[in-house]
Amino acid sequence: MTSHLEKKRHNNYNVNANYKQHTLHLGDFGIKALHSGRIPEAKLQCIVKSLNKKLKTVSKGCNPIKMWTFIFMNSTLTALSPESRMGKGKGSVYTKFSHIKIGQIVFEFSNISLNQAMLVYKHLKNKFTFSIKLVKNE
Repeated sequence: MTSHLEKKRHNNYNVNANYKQHTLHLGDFGIKALHSGRIPEAKLQCIVKSLNKKLKTVSKGCNPIKMWTFIFMNSTLTALSPESRMGKGKGSVYTKFSHIKIGQIVFEFSNISLNQAMLVYKHLKNKFTFSIKLVKNE
């Protein structure tokens, strides 16, 4: 009886947990997503650019910090002009974005101390639209 009241969800994507993305492989510290979300291509470029600046200031006088990014653009967003009528097709691609799953490692760092990693984490905390946490390689 309530099935006709449920809202239809569009653009579903696979939410299976890929446990290879949940562990650190290359670095000593990492940034892990606590909630799912999506990041557009332009926002990711801004985050990486500001992160590179922060890493340069944090690692002054020390060995350079190495960083790996594990976000890959896997979907596209399309749009039609606002004046177009119904039934004229899907529209052209205007940007790419990436789905971020719960527990996915977003960035990894090596040659970095705990204090430096905390500074980087505090810098990144407000940049994402979802919650993140700092994880350490055991």
